[in-house]
Amino acid sequence: MHIGGIMDFRHFRYFVTLAEELHFARAAERLGIAQPALSQQIKAMEEQLGARLFSRAKRRVELTEAGAAFLVEARAALLCAEKAIRVAQDTARGASGTIKIGFVGSAMYQPSFPRLLKQYRTDYPGVQLLLYEMAILPQIEYVEEQQLDVAIVRAPLPTTLPEGLETFVLASQKLVAVLPHDHPLAGAKSLSLSQLANDPFLAFNDPAGVGLGHALLCLCREAGFEPDIQLELREVATLISLVAAGHGVSLITESVAYLKLPDVQYVPLAGIEPYSDLVVIHRRFERSAAVSELLIRIRRSARETVSESSGKY
Repeated sequence: MHIGGIMDFRHFRYFVTLAEELHFARAAERLGIAQPALSQQIKAMEEQLGARLFSRAKRRVELTEAGAAFLVEARAALLCAEKAIRVAQDTARGASGTIKIGFVGSAMYQPSFPRLLKQYRTDYPGVQLLLYEMAILPQIEYVEEQQLDVAIVRAPLPTTLPEGLETFVLASQKLVAVLPHDHPLAGAKSLSLSQLANDPFLAFNDPAGVGLGHALLCLCREAGFEPDIQLELREVATLISLVAAGHGVSLITESVAYLKLPDVQYVPLAGIEPYSDLVVIHRRFERSAAVSELLIRIRRSARETVSESSGKY
């Protein structure tokens, strides 16, 4: 019945069932065991505890004071054991756990991604999704250190990534110019980037060679000028608001046009169709079933949304 003095949870069930029925024959029938076997198990439990759990008199079975006290704890122990089993089973099939997701702010303007997260929450209510808006390099570091499970970042990435990490493109988004509403080119159907050479620029505060900040520099240099960057910012909404206030112009993904402000205009670039990739970073050998299922869904979404266009940044 026990090893090293620790009771088997099976015998807790024997005791609780008998405590509920207060009748050996009915309890044995519920448990699917013979009545003598149940009597022997209860007697062995009482000997191990050094206390009578039931009084048996005049064909009546009643809980003793010790039995009533033990019943409370036995029920609690069984509930804990059952919960542990459910948690283990749910975790193994990806229906329970926690997923930590890092993202750059512009990721949330890719319409399919917030919808994907919403659907995942609906399908797996037992999985907690924790979202952290972060810069690109800390996200890479945190995925490597297992402080994040998934990172959604903006290309280009560092030339080398830590060993054990893999990437795939979630979405390729067209870049457009964002101008204040009173800019001379605000009403144009398209514009050449060189036409903005004398304008002050707002850019994202990305490390050298990384992210949309680097893409802006590359595109301006290809257009024949060095952009006059007045401010470097982290938040998409802040950048758009400052453009609206007349602090400069910038390049932004076309998806951000969903953020409609009355004092800005989004204008396509003529002659080129520059793109910026949203990239998913994850560990190559993922052990969590919940994380693996989320990655499967993100990959499926990526196959549906990634553009086949060339000339991407």
